[in-house]
Amino acid sequence: MHFYGFVGGEPNLIRAIIVDDEQPSVVKLEKLLNESGMVEVRNTFTEPLVALDYVKNNQVDVAFLDIEMPDMDGIELANRVIDLQGRIAVVFITAYNQYAVEAFRLNALDYLMKPVTVERLRETLERIVREKTIPMNPVKVQIRCFGKFRVTTGYEEVKFRTEKAVELLAFLIDRKGNFVNRNEIIDRLWEEYDGDRALIYFNTTLHYIKKALFQMEVTIPIKHDRGSYRIDTSGFWCDYCRFGEFIAKHGKVNQGNILEYEEVAGLYGGDYLKGEDFYWAEHNRQMLKDQFIRLLLEIAGYYKNDENYPKAAEWLRLGLIHESLHRELNYQLIEALVRGNDLNSANRYYKIYQNEIKRKLRQEPDESFMKLLG
Repeated sequence: MHFYGFVGGEPNLIRAIIVDDEQPSVVKLEKLLNESGMVEVRNTFTEPLVALDYVKNNQVDVAFLDIEMPDMDGIELANRVIDLQGRIAVVFITAYNQYAVEAFRLNALDYLMKPVTVERLRETLERIVREKTIPMNPVKVQIRCFGKFRVTTGYEEVKFRTEKAVELLAFLIDRKGNFVNRNEIIDRLWEEYDGDRALIYFNTTLHYIKKALFQMEVTIPIKHDRGSYRIDTSGFWCDYCRFGEFIAKHGKVNQGNILEYEEVAGLYGGDYLKGEDFYWAEHNRQMLKDQFIRLLLEIAGYYKNDENYPKAAEWLRLGLIHESLHRELNYQLIEALVRGNDLNSANRYYKIYQNEIKRKLRQEPDESFMKLLG
């Protein structure tokens, strides 16, 4: 199997490095990667600083990083590696489940539990192929709406002159390429001003957006037709647009689409337009979170049916990062842990949920939780 996309569209092996302070772990993972037929291990390191020197001068597609290392932990190393090569994929290797939370917050592509198995590594490599393959004419611009709103080109973030410029661009993206009447835009974004002044602010803000994009040599066409405006979503990649497209057409989860389910669920890096005080986004924000949680429950259900309870638990834990009091997420997680015979973790998560729901809602978990725990 060949990997496509990193060098001019020609088939190439994935260029990887391994950083782990335990040499036996390095040797085992290197052997598994080489045997996969998909990876060329360019170098291995037991010292993070030596690895950083290598990354400064050599192109790497993916870095497999141990999280627990004495001189520099894997989280810090990942941040520094990404600073050097913004497109590098990071896969964490850890013996401890709790690091999954930090891995997802850092937007790591994946994380592997020690001891690494052939089957689990194959999933990771397939994800790298899927997410890192680049078309012949790569999309230059990326817009992220989950978590902090960001427009990036290459390694640089586009900076806008005013908050209103950010809000207007986000509002047009929120409409997914559909035309919006200018009066509706003004009513939503400049409702406190009279018609003439609001129109001036609208035109000025639109100019600021176009100027900021032009200065970064970014092309995001904003089209105008008879008093309505739309943004052409075909010219950039957007997590919110990709998420919405999948939600609109996805079928029942199965072996043929489980990786796509995981890819889309992995797009959710935080609440929609998190930290932005855009009142018009509130309804969509909650709806998207609900859709994300339903995706996680479907993914977890698939793995439970396959009796892969640790994998089901991984995805349910991800949901709790974003919605810690969600009853169904907590119930399904505890059930997966019980079925997987991890009773210590099941009881620990029950206690966490019990304390949280008492403190925040002054309630007790319903009796079904205790029935799960026996």
